[in-house]
Amino acid sequence: MDVVPPLPRTGRLWKTKADFFRPFRSAAASETGQNITLLYDPSLHLQETDEEPDLRDLNGALSALVDIFPDVEPEAVREMLLSVSESSRVEIVTEQLLKKHLKWHRGRIWAAFRKEGAETDHGKQQRQARDHEPGLTNDDMFRHDSYKSAVKQVLYKEFSHLNHSTIKAVMAEQNYSYTLSRPILQQLASRTWRSSFANMLSRRSTVQAAEQHPYIAMESSSSTDVAPAVRRTGSAQLDHELYQLFVDPISRKQGQDRLAVDHAYATEINQTEAEDNNALFDCECCYDAVPFERMAVCDDACHQLCFDCIRRSTHEAMYGQGWAQTIDTSKSTLRCFASSAEVCAGALPAEIVRRALYDPAKTEDVWEALQNRAAGDALLKSGLPLQRCPFCEYAEVDEVPPLRVRRLLLIWSHIATRSSTTLQIMILSLTAALVLITVPVFLLASLIWIAILLIPPLGAKLDASWSRVYKSRSGHRFKCQNPSCARTSCIRCTARWRDPHVCFENEKTSLRTAIESSATAAVKRTCPRCLLSFVKSSGCNKLVCNCGYTMCYICRQEITAKEGYGHFCQHFRPSGGRCVECERCDLYGDEDEEGAIRKAAAAAELAWREKEGGKGGEDGVAAQRMVDALVGRSQRLRWWDIVLDTLIDAVAA
Repeated sequence: MDVVPPLPRTGRLWKTKADFFRPFRSAAASETGQNITLLYDPSLHLQETDEEPDLRDLNGALSALVDIFPDVEPEAVREMLLSVSESSRVEIVTEQLLKKHLKWHRGRIWAAFRKEGAETDHGKQQRQARDHEPGLTNDDMFRHDSYKSAVKQVLYKEFSHLNHSTIKAVMAEQNYSYTLSRPILQQLASRTWRSSFANMLSRRSTVQAAEQHPYIAMESSSSTDVAPAVRRTGSAQLDHELYQLFVDPISRKQGQDRLAVDHAYATEINQTEAEDNNALFDCECCYDAVPFERMAVCDDACHQLCFDCIRRSTHEAMYGQGWAQTIDTSKSTLRCFASSAEVCAGALPAEIVRRALYDPAKTEDVWEALQNRAAGDALLKSGLPLQRCPFCEYAEVDEVPPLRVRRLLLIWSHIATRSSTTLQIMILSLTAALVLITVPVFLLASLIWIAILLIPPLGAKLDASWSRVYKSRSGHRFKCQNPSCARTSCIRCTARWRDPHVCFENEKTSLRTAIESSATAAVKRTCPRCLLSFVKSSGCNKLVCNCGYTMCYICRQEITAKEGYGHFCQHFRPSGGRCVECERCDLYGDEDEEGAIRKAAAAAELAWREKEGGKGGEDGVAAQRMVDALVGRSQRLRWWDIVLDTLIDAVAA
C-alpha cells in the first residue's frame, strides 16, 4: 500500500469570494481592453477638481484667517479649524487666536526661507506665486480624501522598503503633500542598510529618477527621444504634481535640445547652400566669409559685421572692459566696430543684434541683460531722483508733486483734529491777532512769501519740508511695476514688504527668532491619526499621543502594543555610540535630534546673514537710515523744521 505524503500547509487559497473570482475578472478585463494604463494629459485633465463643498468652505476660512493673522503658521490655523464645529468656525478661531496669540505665535512664525533649502521647480513656482500674490499655496490648503489616498498609494510603491506607519507620519507632518514628503522619506530611507543604494539614487539625473518611478511611463517618441508620461493615480491634483516634478523638466529640456539641434542643422544647411552659390560676404572685423542671413550692416557707412563678432563684442562689453567703447547707450545697441574704418559713428540695428545674440542652447537672455544695463546707465546719466526695486532692475522717478493749498475750512478741520495742543493754541492766538491786526499780518505773510521766492535757501527749506510731509503721507510701501517682478518693498530699509512691516528690526531678536523657528521645525513631529503637532523636550523616544497612537520619535514608525520597547536597540554598549550589531533606533539617543537642530540653526543663521547683509551699503546710506529708524526722526530735526512741517501738513492739500 502506497503512502501518500501529506500536502504542505500553505494557508488558505481564498479568504473571500472576491479572491476566488479575481483571476477570472483579470482575464475578462484583458480581453475587453479594460486594463489599459491611463496616462495623464495636462491639456485634458488639468481642469478636473477633487474639491467638495465642505472642503471649499474650510479652505475659504483658512485663507480668511491667514489674511487676518499673517504672522501665524497656516498649520496652526488648520489644527484649530479641525477642532471646532462647522457653525461659526471663523469667529471661534479668530477669538481663540486673539486670546492666545502669543502661544500660537511663538516658534511658529511664517518664515518663507525655511522651505527654500532643497527647492524643486514646482516649489519655486509656488514661491514665486506667493511673492507676487501673498497668500496660501496648494501645500497649505486642506487636502481632499482622494488626494490623500493617491499620495499614500504612490509613496507606498515608491518607498516599499519603508514601514507604512513611517510614511503616514511624514505625510501628516507635511499636510499630505507629495512634493514635501518625498525628500524627507528619501532621507529616512538612507538611514537603513540600503543607505549606499539610496545615496546613489539621490545623485541620479531627472531622467533616471523618472525611469525608476512606479507612476512614470517612459515611451519612445522617436529613435532617440524618450517621452515620459504620468500614469493616472485617481487624483488630478496629484497627477499634475507628478507631471510638474518629473515630466515637465524632461519635456522642456528635450524641447531645448531639439531646438538647438535644429538651429545648428539649419545654420549648416544655409552655410552649404551659400558656399555652393557663391553668396558669401566678408566680415569687416574678422574677414570671415559668412552668408547674408548671418550678417549685420551698420546704419551709417553700411559696414558688414558677422554674428560671431557681434556675440564676442557683446560678451566683452558685458563682462569685460569694453562697455563704454562698444555700447551706444542712446540707442541701446552696439556701435559699429568695423576694423576697416578708423571711426564710424553708426550703430547696428537693435533687431539684428537681438537675432545675433539668440542661442537656443542657453537659458540666459543676453539681449535682455544688455538692455537692462543700458537702461540703468541711461537712468544714472539722467541725474533724476530714482526709487529702485531691490529685487530687479526696475526704477521710477521719485518726484514730489507741486504744493497745493487747501481750502480754509479743511485747514481748520485738520488743525482741530490732527495737530498738537500747542499748535492749536498758537493757531488760536494767531487767529485772534489776525482779527486785531489783519493788515500787518497780511503784509508779513506777503514779505515771507516774497522772501521765499527771492532767497533760494528759504525756498529749499520749504521744498525739503514739503518733501518730508509728502513722503510721510504716502508711506514707505513701494510697489514694483515690472511685470516679471511685481514685488512690494520698503523705501526706507529696501526689504521685502510683509504685513505687519517694521523697518530695521533688532538684529539679535531677528536672528534668535529665525533660529528658534528652524529648530522647532526640525524636531517637530505630527500624529498621523489626530494631526496633533508636538516636540519632545525630555524622556525616551517612545511617544504616546493623546489619542493613543504610539510612534518612534527617530524614524516616525508606529509602535504596536505587541512590539513595545522591542522596537529599540536592546544591546549593551559600555562605551556608548552607535550600535554595530543592529540598526534599531536608540531608546534615549538624541544625537540625530541635536544634529538636525544644529543643521537647521546653521541654515537659518546663514539665510539670516545673507538677508541682512544685502541691506547694507558701503556709502553709509543704509546705516544712516537705520539710525534714523532707531533714534527717531524728530531728534535729528530742529524745532523750526518740525513747526514748518506741521504748518505745511496743515496747509498743503
